[in-house]
Amino acid sequence: MIIQVWHADSLAGPLSGLKKAFAERSSGVEINTVSGRSRELAERISKGETCDVFASSDPAVVKEMFAKKIGSLGAASWYVVFSANELVVIVGRGNPLGLTQMTDLAREGIRLARVTGEKDMAAGRSVEFIKKASAWEGHPDLSQGIIDGALRENTIPEVLAAVKNGRADAGIVYLSAAVTIADSVEILSFPAEVNLSRDIRNAVTIPGTAENGEAALGFIRFMLSAEGRRILQDAGQPPLIPPLKGGDVPRELDLQF
Repeated sequence: MIIQVWHADSLAGPLSGLKKAFAERSSGVEINTVSGRSRELAERISKGETCDVFASSDPAVVKEMFAKKIGSLGAASWYVVFSANELVVIVGRGNPLGLTQMTDLAREGIRLARVTGEKDMAAGRSVEFIKKASAWEGHPDLSQGIIDGALRENTIPEVLAAVKNGRADAGIVYLSAAVTIADSVEILSFPAEVNLSRDIRNAVTIPGTAENGEAALGFIRFMLSAEGRRILQDAGQPPLIPPLKGGDVPRELDLQF
């Protein structure tokens, strides 16, 4: 049996760890992961493509699916918010340019990469992060120059690649994404007041197009288990304890809350 697990790009690291651990405990079950922008994946599901588990980087994306019908079923009818995330700045290994704060990115010659993809929620979040951090550091006037001068990349994976291969000196990404290339970069963290950790939440559901609902439910139960939470934590995705929920959550999951 193959479970189709679709997830936001920012969840690639955590889902890789969850996939491996779940497969070791579930004989006969194979997991196929598909990574992309949450809203674009949701649109594909709402048009009828098969997906057993959908993990979005924003509960709002799943809520929007409630009103979309696939035959007599909704594209989704419930969700569980299982983890948080935050935005960070990544720089080259050893931080050769000595970048320590957001406003350092305003220095002449610094090449910053940020997401600008129209349907990628990281685009707007990155702009908000730059503005909040610059203001917190006492230089709100520098934020627009940082935003306008950045290299424009479509996705988080493209920002990671730009910094890793030296095309950019710094990049703005989710912590969970930065962790996946931690051997190649340095990660600059910011306080909760500015890193959007209070707003960024990840939600999971079983869409109306699922073909292996029972196996999908088992995978989500594993995500919410103590071991699943440990994997999320190690991957830069602090689990929400207890998880939040919306819609008609299956009773089997309700029992874990």
